[in-house]
Amino acid sequence: MLDQRGRLLVATLNRGLVLAILGCLLFATAHGVGAVAAAEPVKDEFACGQEAGNRFYWVERAFCDLQMNGPDRAHGVIIWNHGIQGTTEQWRYPVPPTFRLLQSRGWDVIAIKRHHQGDAVANPLWRAVQRTLEEAKTQSKLGYHRIVAAGQSFGGYISLEAVDTSPDFFAVVAMAPGVRAHGASGRLDAAVTDRILQRAKPHRFVLVFPKDDAQFGNLVRGESANRILAQRVLPYLLLDETSDLTGHGGGAGGWFAFRYGLCLAEFLSAPEPPAGRFMCQSPGDPWPLVRELLLPASADRPAIATDPAALPEGLGRFTGLWFALVERSVILFAVVPEGQKLRALYRSSSFSRTESVFDAEVRDGRIHVTLPQKDRITVGPDADAGLIMWTSSDGSRVLKGKLLRAPE
Repeated sequence: MLDQRGRLLVATLNRGLVLAILGCLLFATAHGVGAVAAAEPVKDEFACGQEAGNRFYWVERAFCDLQMNGPDRAHGVIIWNHGIQGTTEQWRYPVPPTFRLLQSRGWDVIAIKRHHQGDAVANPLWRAVQRTLEEAKTQSKLGYHRIVAAGQSFGGYISLEAVDTSPDFFAVVAMAPGVRAHGASGRLDAAVTDRILQRAKPHRFVLVFPKDDAQFGNLVRGESANRILAQRVLPYLLLDETSDLTGHGGGAGGWFAFRYGLCLAEFLSAPEPPAGRFMCQSPGDPWPLVRELLLPASADRPAIATDPAALPEGLGRFTGLWFALVERSVILFAVVPEGQKLRALYRSSSFSRTESVFDAEVRDGRIHVTLPQKDRITVGPDADAGLIMWTSSDGSRVLKGKLLRAPE
């Protein structure tokens, strides 16, 4: 027999299936297109990495390798909305690593996924907001008392509109939120964020405005947002154009997780932070966060090199684990000997976790790795540390970073 929570979950899934089927039929009829190809049956309704199939909306757990805390133990639930970019399948993009830190610190994180064909239908903002409000009600019925709307770009705009529409949200986390009226193709409206901040109803605000956001005409929004929120009697965390975050995706990468992830967790989890602007402290030693974000569980960890004599000449220093901060990414690297074969453990906060050990070869005193998308990694000695270089598949971009040895 199902308890009340189980019956609610089943009812939610059934309702979502019916809405998805109706949405596909209406879309196909109105726009003269065939239905989206059906996906393979999904055993776990909330599994990560699902195909869209015949759905325009569905919900996944954000991090399937982490245990959900459940409504009785979690601080609350975070509902993530991704961005929008034409025909790009944005639902495939992982939830930013910052939210991984939040889940490991007592929050549950789920993601609303949207098919890009659904975003092409008229008024995608309104429909996405309604779906977010519906999911918030579902999570509330399941027993979550603190519900956070969060998103990047168009997803940030959805989140702000959701908390402007309903008083049921505990907080909002809006990263580089959209400023285009009605959707991704609308005109730029620089004041849209300010208008929402004056009215919206959550108990706490988190706003991320990276500098040099060319996606929205390099608007500077932090100053006016701070002025508005300072007049409201509530706590807010504002990471504006002075916060060392650059570009439209400045809040989505490993650098943000390293620099501000723990601060965000502290702000959202604090019982009663004082009204006003919440300030972040320096994160200190980066290794504990790199380990938490990227190090595989011991059962899944390959046999990492420990004997310098077993490594090629000139590369004996590369025993154990190494890490680097490269642009907006956090990198974990290790050499993995397999008999006469050399492999490498490479994990990045910018890439999927589905694969992390790759074939390697040594040329010119350096370790060379070709990744699945044909981008390349080169690792070699550099003074008392190491140097890692990433090169895009077409050779047009090269990023370098200093590899640091992880503590024993």
